[in-house]
Amino acid sequence: MKTSVRVPAWLLGLSLILWFGVLGLFVSSWFTQQKALANIAAQEMELRNDLNRLSTWGQWTIDFVKIDKALAYLSKDRLTEEQRALLTEQIWIISRSYATDPLLILAVVAQESHGNPNARGRMQSGAFSGALGLMQIKLETAKKMGERFGLRIESETDLLKPEINVTVGTAYLIRLIAKYGNWKDALIAYNLGHSAVDKMLERGTPLPTRYYEHVISKYWNLTSLSFL
Repeated sequence: MKTSVRVPAWLLGLSLILWFGVLGLFVSSWFTQQKALANIAAQEMELRNDLNRLSTWGQWTIDFVKIDKALAYLSKDRLTEEQRALLTEQIWIISRSYATDPLLILAVVAQESHGNPNARGRMQSGAFSGALGLMQIKLETAKKMGERFGLRIESETDLLKPEINVTVGTAYLIRLIAKYGNWKDALIAYNLGHSAVDKMLERGTPLPTRYYEHVISKYWNLTSLSFL
């Protein structure tokens, strides 16, 4: 004997409504959770970017302090407070623009002039070599470099201004780095002149490294200073 159970249409409809209701709640809950997770991920990314920016700003601040302290150490009060503040800012901007360690620039200053903004270069005979200021730049070279970025240099007085001298000297050094592709050859060319270095390289003659070694030694001396 067969029996059949017939489910009332209203009960079947109610079951379907409940089933779709539960499904809708699940889908809604899933999308809500996904949105919350996406917001958390976005917040985490923003926080990470903030931390990276703070780290960068922190390094920039440290670099600024390093430049100021190193200048004070090198100049031994031969720069006024105003000159030192201006020069610190100038070297900081240059180091950021060229992605260069500012203490390497100051190591060249240490080697060339011992931090004396009024230094005048001398040849072995004692005659004036033409090199002037913190980075011992010659007026002819300074004029050519100044023209590249709209800096007008007309006299030795202009070149003896620390901020001008370092701007031109660093620009010239960066140009040599671009030419030779490394700091070592660039520093040697800064000392001997690029024409002399070019001839040595063409002939396969080993470049003298004494100047380079002196600069690097002074760089390590500057990095060992306490900046706290």
